[in-house]
Amino acid sequence: MTHDVVALVRNAPEVRTLVDSMAETDEGLLVRGAGDGAVIQLCDDEGRALVSIEAPQYVRVDGEVERLLGAEAAAKAPVPVWWVEARAASADPRSAALAGRFAEDLVRRLGGTVWAGGAR
Repeated sequence: MTHDVVALVRNAPEVRTLVDSMAETDEGLLVRGAGDGAVIQLCDDEGRALVSIEAPQYVRVDGEVERLLGAEAAAKAPVPVWWVEARAASADPRSAALAGRFAEDLVRRLGGTVWAGGAR
């Protein structure tokens, strides 16, 4: 099971911005690539992934954010918007908070809103 947090940002997130936001969540953790570049992970000092960030997706279809996250999230993030999903591993109790801090920092840098939906 994972805990999902979605940053819905106004400006296109560059890889450097994603990595910087991940590093800001906890300077003692490591950032590494995975999935042939499709995923960036925040890992503990033993290499265990705590948070996985998927490649940003550009959402430009009216109603898509509402369909996936609900009317409240859609009202805060009119399309077009960039969808950046952070998946927190449930094996470590710090993971959900780290995912939330990452998303908040990314929104601070790029504008937008955070949806913190919970466990899947």
